[in-house]
Amino acid sequence: MKIRMFMLAVLFSLSASVVFAGWEFVENTKGDDGRSNTQTSCIQDNKMKFAASDYIMVVDVSKNIITYADPKRKAYWTGTPEEFAAQVQRNMENMDRMMEKQLSQLPINQREQVRQSLLQEMRKQFQKPPAKIEVKAGKQTDKIAGYEVEKYEVMMNGQLRQELWIAEDVKVSKEFDVKRFGNMMKSFHSPFGRDDQDATLSSPEVIEVMSKGWPLRKVDYDEDGYREQDEVVKIQNKTLPESAFDLPAGYRQMPMSEIFGGTP
Repeated sequence: MKIRMFMLAVLFSLSASVVFAGWEFVENTKGDDGRSNTQTSCIQDNKMKFAASDYIMVVDVSKNIITYADPKRKAYWTGTPEEFAAQVQRNMENMDRMMEKQLSQLPINQREQVRQSLLQEMRKQFQKPPAKIEVKAGKQTDKIAGYEVEKYEVMMNGQLRQELWIAEDVKVSKEFDVKRFGNMMKSFHSPFGRDDQDATLSSPEVIEVMSKGWPLRKVDYDEDGYREQDEVVKIQNKTLPESAFDLPAGYRQMPMSEIFGGTP
C-alpha cells in the first residue's frame, strides 16, 4: 500500500511539473545603429514578464491586465488594454489644443507649414488601410541556444517586415495563449492607428506559426529598411514561483499620464 501511494505521489509530481513548467529566456537586442541591450522574459500559466534596464512589463492574459513599470522612478501603472486605450483617446481629443500650444512657440511665418505637416502625418497614420499579411517558410534552419529553429518570413503588403526563427521544441503555447495576447496588444495600441506590430501580432497567419513553437530569433524591418534583431542566448524550462511575475519591492502605483511622462 505504501509503495502504491509513493508511486502515485511520484506520478502526480511528474505530471504537475509537465503541466505547469514555465520558461525563462535571456535575449540580446541589436539594431543597425550598433546599440545593443539585454532583457529577460519568463512565461508560465498565461503570464508573461519582460524585464529590461529601462522598463518592466507584465501581461496577465487570463485577467486581461497589463502592468508597465519604470525602474528609474520605481513606479508602475496597471490596467486593462481597453482602459489604456480609453485614456489615450481622451488625451488625443485635446490634441488640437496641445498642438496649438506647441506651435505658439514657433515664429508666426512657420506655424501654418508645421501645422499642416503634423496634420498630414496624423491622417496618414489613422487612415491606413488594413495591411495584408503573408507568412512564408524561409527554407532555412539554424541552431540557437541549443534548439533547432526554422525561419519564417512575415510579409506586409508584399514587403519583408519580420523574420521569425521558430523552435518547435519550445512549446510556449501550452503555457501562454498567443492569440489572446495578440488581441490584447492590438487593443493596447488601438488609439495610435494601424500599427505594423499590431498587424503581425493579431494576424491569424502569424499566430498559426507561433503555435508551432517560439521565436528564438526575431528580426524586424521598418518601411525604410532599418533592422533590429532580438536573439535568445539562454533558455530554461522549469517551474517558476509566482514571485517571478512580481515587480521589485518598493514600487509605487502612478496614473497613466504620469508613468508615461505625460506622453501616451
